[in-house]
Amino acid sequence: MNKCVKEPILKKIVFITAHNWETKRQGGFHKFAEAACIAGYETVFFSFPRAYYGFFLKREQLNTKIIKTLQKGITYNLDESHSILNVTFPTFRLPNAFDRFVPGGLMNWLLRHSFSSFKNFARKYFSDTECFVFESCEGVAYVDILKKLYPNARIVYRPSDPMVYAGVPNRIKKLEQNILNNADMTLLVNKESLESYTKWIPDFETRIPHIILPNGIDIEAYKKTYPVPEQLKDKTSILYVGACEVDWPLLYKAASVHPKYDYIVVCPNYPSVSVLKKVETIPNLTYIPGIKPDEVPVWMTNCSVVMVPYQTGYYDDWALSITAKYYKAMAAKKPIVAYAAPKQLMEFGIPVTYTYDDFTKEVEKAVSQKSCNYSFDLKNREWTSICKTFLEACQK
Repeated sequence: MNKCVKEPILKKIVFITAHNWETKRQGGFHKFAEAACIAGYETVFFSFPRAYYGFFLKREQLNTKIIKTLQKGITYNLDESHSILNVTFPTFRLPNAFDRFVPGGLMNWLLRHSFSSFKNFARKYFSDTECFVFESCEGVAYVDILKKLYPNARIVYRPSDPMVYAGVPNRIKKLEQNILNNADMTLLVNKESLESYTKWIPDFETRIPHIILPNGIDIEAYKKTYPVPEQLKDKTSILYVGACEVDWPLLYKAASVHPKYDYIVVCPNYPSVSVLKKVETIPNLTYIPGIKPDEVPVWMTNCSVVMVPYQTGYYDDWALSITAKYYKAMAAKKPIVAYAAPKQLMEFGIPVTYTYDDFTKEVEKAVSQKSCNYSFDLKNREWTSICKTFLEACQK
């Protein structure tokens, strides 16, 4: 078991998240877990779900190597005296597409069960846990059994992406409602999340203990000067860096309208084969499968314009407004152009477009701006203060 040695008696936090520690993302659970460990908590990063069918895939989270490694548990050193344990528990989980054929109760049973005992797994890795922090992922299916095994442990729910939307199976929505009812504290990421839950659960505000705690960024990292990445050198670069799907037809048109600009999409989620083939035929449109999280400031500070070209209707199904992606671009003082985004962004000086023609026109304006100042106050978006509030909430 890993020990973050600081005081003779340590408290212990388990983070239940869809991510692997190795991805070392710049936000959310990685920052909270790192802060907990440095503060002196014994910290476990439980990556779930990981399905047995993942042994046949080659994705970031689902592949033979990562599942076998996390099954055994792997310790990551933050420094000489602080380390985090990352583990997983593979189960019989089926892809959500099977919801059309398999009853919800059976789907959830398969989600939770494995060839081995979860209780034995929990006793091995979660003993003495005083706080379980759940992400909005299918790991919420374990809240009842963990409350039974550890009745004195606090339950904290952190839904960065609430699961109340149209694309989420009803059985998962019910699992989320269950954790909302059982959590000692829910840490909402924005007021849009609160509005979504209030529509779904009419007495949410009066019955569910909650506070709003936004995500943050490492602001100073976006104020520094870095060497220009080779892919951005000598280019008027219109850059997207993120994990969400973009509106590719929009970018096909923008690239044709602006042959002297280079549109660059950095995203770890592979687009379809047809999209990749189309991109190959457009010389000033580039797809990059991903970069290391610590390279994001390097790319964003060296591009000409930051674009957020999400698919039309994307925001209809998610409680998003101004997210960390915008914080980063604002900290770097980069011109931003958004597509099909909430109009609220306009209040802070970010142009939001809803047609392909308007998008290309705003990109032209942004290229001429070079640098921008925004009215949004970033001082309360530094991870240091946000993590401090997070740990205080877990303590209370």
